[in-house]
Amino acid sequence: MNVMYRMRQYQEQAVLSASPEQLVLKLYDLGIAACKRNDRPKVRAVLVELMSALNFEAGGELAERLHALYEFCLRESAIGDIGVVQRILEGLREAWNEGVVMARAA
Repeated sequence: MNVMYRMRQYQEQAVLSASPEQLVLKLYDLGIAACKRNDRPKVRAVLVELMSALNFEAGGELAERLHALYEFCLRESAIGDIGVVQRILEGLREAWNEGVVMARAA
C-alpha cells in the first residue's frame, strides 16, 4: 500500500509540474497506450481531453483541423479501426514533440 501511495504521489507531482505542452504530450502517450490495449473508453476519454484543450482563438485553422481529426478518431474508436486511431495519435505526438515541446526547450 505504501508503494502504491508513493507512486500515485509521484504521478500527481509530475502532472502538476508539467507545462501545458508536456501535458498534451502525456495525453498523446496515454491515448497511444490505450489504443495498444484496445481500451476504447480510455482512448475516447483522451480524445475528449485533447479536444477540450484546443484554443480556437489562438490556434485558428490548425485548431479546427485538429478538432476534425479528433472527431474522426472519436468515431473510429467507437465503431472502427483502433489501429487507424493509434497511427494518427502517433503522428500527432511526433509532430507535437518536434514542433512545440522541443522548440520551446531550445
